[in-house]
Amino acid sequence: MSKITILAGDFPSGNGHFSFRNFTLPGDSNHYLCETVNINQLESFNKINKEMVTMLGVSERTERMLDDLTEDQVLFMVRLKDKRRFVGLADKRTYDKMNTARRIEGNRNQPIAKAPSAA
Repeated sequence: MSKITILAGDFPSGNGHFSFRNFTLPGDSNHYLCETVNINQLESFNKINKEMVTMLGVSERTERMLDDLTEDQVLFMVRLKDKRRFVGLADKRTYDKMNTARRIEGNRNQPIAKAPSAA
């Protein structure tokens, strides 16, 4: 299980996780309930830069966190098929795992092309 941090969006800010094909996201202001989102529920998944995050009007705490980003950290934005979205932060290894899972699931959902029959 890899750690991610939710910075902004339609989910409360806080710590989350990514494992195999699922995001576990904070679900309420007390972080008592969480929500699990399968990678198949993603409409888009993109790497973004610090300036894009600050345009969202994030909290001072988040701005301080952005000022302390290291070379190993990646900012990303996710949009779900139900139109909710969030901005997250992960290390490069976790980001690569998420990206790979997204590609694999995308290929798995593609219809299999039939080979032309020999006539």
